Amino acid sequence: MTGSFGAEALVAAVAAGLAVLSWWPAGAARLEPRELGDPAAALLRVNRLRRIGSAVATGAAVAFATASLGLLSPLFGFGAIVISHYLLGQLANGVDAKREARLRAELSQVCDLLAVCLEAGLPLRVAAAAVAQSLAGPMAEELAEVSAKVRLGIDEQRAWAEFGARPALAKLGRELSRGVASGVSLTTRVTALGVDARREAAAVAEANAKKVGVSSVLPLMVCFLPAFVLIGVVPIIGGMVSGLFG
Repeated sequence: MTGSFGAEALVAAVAAGLAVLSWWPAGAARLEPRELGDPAAALLRVNRLRRIGSAVATGAAVAFATASLGLLSPLFGFGAIVISHYLLGQLANGVDAKREARLRAELSQVCDLLAVCLEAGLPLRVAAAAVAQSLAGPMAEELAEVSAKVRLGIDEQRAWAEFGARPALAKLGRELSRGVASGVSLTTRVTALGVDARREAAAVAEANAKKVGVSSVLPLMVCFLPAFVLIGVVPIIGGMVSGLFG
């Protein structure tokens, strides 16, 4: 019995480890050449496969850990798969949303820096590496990844197309990919993208400020309603009651 339990615990531990590894962010694997296609769709497929792999591994771990329950074990395993897949999806959506917000916030600055480097005569791949070294955060990671891909021999046009897989970077990635393919100067276009990004960021900030004003109405009503009742309504009712029974 002890040996059987130990084997089950070992298998459960291995399955849990596979769950962690399947969700772990890919490093060098992201730099491997891939078939040319829609980068955004490829990114979604990779994330979906990671999530499914994590959920299945978690379900297997739960099933083996509850093997002593007999027929209930597969049910627990299936439930763990469904729940973990949902929770991982919610977590991934939250992480992606925060990353997209940071990328959009840094986009105008990156466009300005790239335009300065290109105006100075630096090649695009060198300019991207220089800007990546001067920044920190998700934008620096994206630019450093492009530079690493180009150094490994991946076609520069494809590297910039994959850079634009994220919605926040779609316009910049598309323009840079086209510029690499055609050989035209990118300075003017990158500068214009920086201006557009700054204008869009200001519009988003204004919209968020308006949403805050609207969403704060109900909490303010809830806060002031008791005071209004105590100061305005209760004395009137008290006066009416005292007049009727006084």
